[in-house]
Amino acid sequence: MDITDKFGSAQRKFKQFAAQVGQLRIVPSDTGPTSSAQTARVAVVIPVFNAVPYLQVLLDSLAAQDLDPTLFEVIAVDDGSTDGGGQLLDIFAARHPNWRVIRQRNSGWPGKPRNVGIESSVSDYIFFCDADDIMGPESLRRMLDFADEHQVDVLAPRMVGIGGRGVNSTLFAKTLVDTPIRQIMATLTPQKLIRRELLAAHGIRFPLGKVRLEDGMMLARCYLSARRISILADYDYYFIRTRDNGTNISSQGTVPEKYTDSVLEIARIIKDTHPDAKHAELLVLDLYQRKLLRSYVPARFRGMSPRVRDRWVKAHARFVSQHIPLHLEEQLGFPFRQRSELVRGQDVEGLLRLAATEEALRPNCRAALPQPGGAELRVQLEPKAKFESAHLLARARGKDTQLLFELRPSNRDHVTHLPASELASLGKVIVDLYVQLRLDGIDGNPRRLLAPEEGLPAEFGGKRLYATVQGNLSLDQRN
Repeated sequence: MDITDKFGSAQRKFKQFAAQVGQLRIVPSDTGPTSSAQTARVAVVIPVFNAVPYLQVLLDSLAAQDLDPTLFEVIAVDDGSTDGGGQLLDIFAARHPNWRVIRQRNSGWPGKPRNVGIESSVSDYIFFCDADDIMGPESLRRMLDFADEHQVDVLAPRMVGIGGRGVNSTLFAKTLVDTPIRQIMATLTPQKLIRRELLAAHGIRFPLGKVRLEDGMMLARCYLSARRISILADYDYYFIRTRDNGTNISSQGTVPEKYTDSVLEIARIIKDTHPDAKHAELLVLDLYQRKLLRSYVPARFRGMSPRVRDRWVKAHARFVSQHIPLHLEEQLGFPFRQRSELVRGQDVEGLLRLAATEEALRPNCRAALPQPGGAELRVQLEPKAKFESAHLLARARGKDTQLLFELRPSNRDHVTHLPASELASLGKVIVDLYVQLRLDGIDGNPRRLLAPEEGLPAEFGGKRLYATVQGNLSLDQRN
């Protein structure tokens, strides 16, 4: 039975269970130390608030861990659930002596229950897990073995998105024993294995209260204090979910000013903690791009009301004035530099015009099947726009070399000639094809040229033209 089937089964069973339980009065309680309290190497800390029916699947995945139960404990902190989740936790704790349930009145946010979990264990490591996610059955054992072998302070395991949740798959492409801090800062979610000694030595805890990005504040302090940070990518360790009912905290509406204040706090932590001021600036620039400039994704920004747009721009302009000098802004690429320049000037109308330009610079670019023996390649752009220029880029895969060919408008398509002699100058390599467009004085990012929907592989200039696994067009010149 796969993960989807297990979730569906758990959902059906728990709807019946929750109907029987109803709305129960929350009474603070604690099942007490687990049978593994003194021997556990890792404590799995779970803040729980109204996570039914997802909670059942997570608990099943923890019960299925292949690590010796004496070497780990599960500490679930029920933050005032009213959906029967607390009773489900009690059922699992009764079955598994290495599980502990602490019930408290609702604090309104995950920070306090996570801190309670930290204080309730003495294990060497702590792993923070959310109540609606899933862990692979070998996860705890593999993470513990790796952390022990390499003396890791913070370990980021490979994550897989489910339920439409996006994950930075590039970050988890390969295992890195020593991960540069600029790279690891791309993940500020709490699902990490963290050495307790690190938390104790630096007094690191989650902020209390309803603070957006509280996990980012805590993780930033961990990263900046750690001796070794690793990425472990040899297994699907953690399945992170977007709830289909949209109740993830990350899915809830945000207040522009408060969200920006949280990003400002992370920037302060970085600058106050990092010993290299120049490197700290770059970390803040990355944070700004990821957490604030994403607000201007065209569909998202244009979908806001005029009042909300104004609030976001004013809040972000405050961040720019404090942390983004011009020399940093110049290091941003398209469209982030253009967005930042307009935010600096609080130019909302300019940001709307930029949004329209960004969308126009991202058409679907699909090649037509070339004529046998010809050197002409036709490209269809949908939706159409009147571009200031259009070029085809032929890039040698794995090398820093490329050729540029003009794409000229021709009836409904754009057309270019790719002489075999010029392509041969790239060497006996795979050549990947891209389209680059210019509009309103802005050069868009190169976009991969999609392959024709049928008719490939084919010969082009005596070489093999084919579609990649992702459906993009490439030329094989290796023979």
